[in-house]
Amino acid sequence: MYPSDPHCKGLCGKDQIIPPGDLVPYIDIIIFAVIAVLLVLRLRSVLGQRTGYDEQPQRDNRSDKGTADVISIDSGRRADVVEGHGIDALSKADRSFSEKTFLNGAAAAFEMILSAYADGDIAKLKRLLGYELLQSFTQSIQQRIREGESLKIVLDELRDVRITDAKVFDNVASVTVEYQSTQTRILVDSDGEAIEDEDTGTRDLIDIWTFERDLTLDDPNWKLAETEVPDEE
Repeated sequence: MYPSDPHCKGLCGKDQIIPPGDLVPYIDIIIFAVIAVLLVLRLRSVLGQRTGYDEQPQRDNRSDKGTADVISIDSGRRADVVEGHGIDALSKADRSFSEKTFLNGAAAAFEMILSAYADGDIAKLKRLLGYELLQSFTQSIQQRIREGESLKIVLDELRDVRITDAKVFDNVASVTVEYQSTQTRILVDSDGEAIEDEDTGTRDLIDIWTFERDLTLDDPNWKLAETEVPDEE
């Protein structure tokens, strides 16, 4: 037992002295309190961090549903057009088609193609002819060059231009045009001498040309795909 101070008998009673053993519970409480504080700080530091597995915020179902049904305008493809024969079927498949505008263009193309073929201008023909017909025209021009021949075509008169057939098939529109014209054709050999045959000289001719255009493309230009002459009776 600790000795008592004689000057403290009046202020400190015997019952006010705390034995050392009684301090243990208070120390335990302090230790537990410190541990609790440390745990709280640790939890706060952990909860305040992102681990990479956080649940993604929920999306607005209404907006998701709306965007799921939207198809890009610039999808690179168009719906198949309605097939059929005649100008009416063509006009339904191609709302921009105008018979008058087409015939004016066909008349201009007729003279341009004849001139480019005679001059051997393959670059210009590439813009006006379909692939297969371009190959045929190119072979004829190259053969003429090899033989040293030159050709001149003069369109003296274009009397009539009319559409004889029109159709839409497999997204391709085709229009057949009949030309009635008077042409003068002069073929000259390597020596500068005129070559006379049934295809030269001034003649009244009927040409039947078929133009095509792929309606799934934005290109509004028509290309000559086929040429023929009517059967002689």
